[in-house]
Amino acid sequence: MKYMHKAIWQADGNLVIRGNTRALLFRALEDARSHVGQSEGGDQQLLRTLQALQDVLGKFDGKLPTAIDLLGDTEREQVSRNLLKG
Repeated sequence: MKYMHKAIWQADGNLVIRGNTRALLFRALEDARSHVGQSEGGDQQLLRTLQALQDVLGKFDGKLPTAIDLLGDTEREQVSRNLLKG
């Protein structure tokens, strides 16, 4: 698992999300939207909620990385650990 930045609360009540954590939030939103959109007769209330969240967050600047790029490949890490235990 790669290092993820923590969200920081500001005095005015806003939440600051930096780096990989911000990218992971956008990736989760995109994946959820595509999953709900693929299902037959997708939940319209959930789609509206996801769209409202997208409107609040805005667009991700740059190319959105994959979940494996953000979190690391768990299978590969497990194989590496097993090889080190040898």
